[in-house]
Order: sequence, then C-alpha cells, then structure tokens
Amino acid sequence: MPKSAQDLILILRNVTGRVDASDPQFTDQIMLQYINDFTQLQSTQDIRIFQNKVWWEFSFGPNDPNPYPVDLQNLVLENGNVGASTIEPPCYCDGFYVFWYQSPTEFYGIWPETQTYQPSRPTYVLYYNNELTFRNPPNTDYLIKIAAYQVQIEVNEALNQDYLYRYVTYGAALDIFSDFGEIDRWNETYPIFDRYRSLVYARTNQQYQNQRPSPEF
Repeated sequence: MPKSAQDLILILRNVTGRVDASDPQFTDQIMLQYINDFTQLQSTQDIRIFQNKVWWEFSFGPNDPNPYPVDLQNLVLENGNVGASTIEPPCYCDGFYVFWYQSPTEFYGIWPETQTYQPSRPTYVLYYNNELTFRNPPNTDYLIKIAAYQVQIEVNEALNQDYLYRYVTYGAALDIFSDFGEIDRWNETYPIFDRYRSLVYARTNQQYQNQRPSPEF
C-alpha cells in the first residue's frame, strides 16, 4: 500500500535522530517540508525517471504569439499536474512530427528571421529563451503535443510510488545534516542514499530496455 506522509516523517526522524515531534525546530510540518523540498526542487533534477515523462498539449493558431512563451512552472500537463522541469522532443503538430531545434544558429540558418513565410502547418520549431518559434506560422488552429518532464508532486497524504520513498527520505535527511553542519552524519548517510537512488534508476533503465531502438528521422 502507498506510504503516507507520516510513514515518511517517521523514517526521516529515525535516520536523522530528530525523534522529538515537540521540538519546535523539527515539528511534523517542518519534517514534511524537508521531504517536499527534496521531492519537488531536487529529485526532479537529480534523477529522471520514466514515470515522470508526460505530454504537454496546447492549441496553437494564427492568433497566438509566435514565438510562443513557455512558463515551465505553470504548464498544465496531460495528467492534470502542473509544472515541468523541461520540455523536449518529440514534438507533434496534429499528429505530424515537428523537427526540434535548440540552436538559433542552426534554426535560423534554415528559416531566416528576415523572410516572410506562407502560413501552413508548422513543421519545425526552435525552443530557446523559454519560447517556441514555429515555422511555418500556423494557418489555422493545431494541436501541439510536446514531451515534458513533470515536477514531482508534493507528498501531502500518500506517496503512491513506494519504490521512491526511501530515496526521498534519505535525500531529505542529507539536507537536514547539511543545514545543521553535521558533515560526519552526511558522509555516513550518503552511501545509503546513493544505493536507493541506484535502485530507482534500475527501474527506469529496465523500462527503457524493453523498447527496441529505432532510427529517428
């Protein structure tokens, strides 16, 4: 069954030795905040697990700005969650593949800024400076679908991914040791944290091994 926030707090208390819930520096709320800070702010950058890869979809048409602004923190993803750490290829426009660029030099070498383009279905896109520049500009409304890596949701009631909970709690413990200058405890705990991180990655790597490699066009 999923681990509750209280389960994670208990493990965090045991790992760090902060077992007194009446200590104003380590109330349940503060311990949960350490867990959520690690989950949302650090784990997304530290590991990239298969289950957090989702789609960002939006309608793009002649009345929308081009370049199209991207606010990663407030992206509404296909699963209803809000916030992504990155967007990346593949990108599709009404189901058709869109060639993805992140180098302005390469993109504008093909599509100069000084040129006027006939509106049609976009076939190329440049992602740069938190903006998406599409070529050609759209002649009607299209459904754009882009791969995104979602920010891990907060642990408020339950962590549905049980295999993550020790990685999360030991990561939060490292932050507590760091904040309070307990370097020896940090060094003692890091190998255990690293082991749980490796186990998380093993699950994702196994998922990718199930997919046969195919050429990209």
